[in-house]
Amino acid sequence: MAKRVIRGNFSSKGIQDIINQLEQYKVDLHRKAELLCQRLAEAGQTVALQSINESPLGKTITLRVEMEPRKEGCKAMLVATGQTKSNDYGTINTLLLVEFGAGAFYNPSDNPKAGEMGYGIGTFPGQIHAFEDGWYYWGEDEKWHYTHGTKATMPMYNASVAIRTQVAAITKEVFQ
Repeated sequence: MAKRVIRGNFSSKGIQDIINQLEQYKVDLHRKAELLCQRLAEAGQTVALQSINESPLGKTITLRVEMEPRKEGCKAMLVATGQTKSNDYGTINTLLLVEFGAGAFYNPSDNPKAGEMGYGIGTFPGQIHAFEDGWYYWGEDEKWHYTHGTKATMPMYNASVAIRTQVAAITKEVFQ
């Protein structure tokens, strides 16, 4: 990180110059903090979108970045929202299906956050076929469909990994 040198002398004008330099530094620091938040959120958003687009359910998911300036810097959140679907077995959100998967055929192992979040293969409401090779379900088109379940493309997990992986490099770029 580049060092900023504050210079001045102890006369009235010199002290005012030092105060002005510090005020400018404060403004610059806040601007850079906001830029850092934005860049990290964009890095996560790019990866999340790639993972969302890998899933046939991706079209049911929206993704946005919410940024909020704060006194101490900035807060950025990557927010994903899926559609809620209901059937005789219960209600499920398509984002949960894409994040954690459904069915062992496409998901031989759980999302790394499954235990922490309480979701994973076989944990969705009314899920009785999770560990079978495939099963039939009654679709919205009022026809029977055969499925192996939903592959977990893990958009939010992958976004968090990308952000953690890139945080040092992006911080260095922003603050240099």
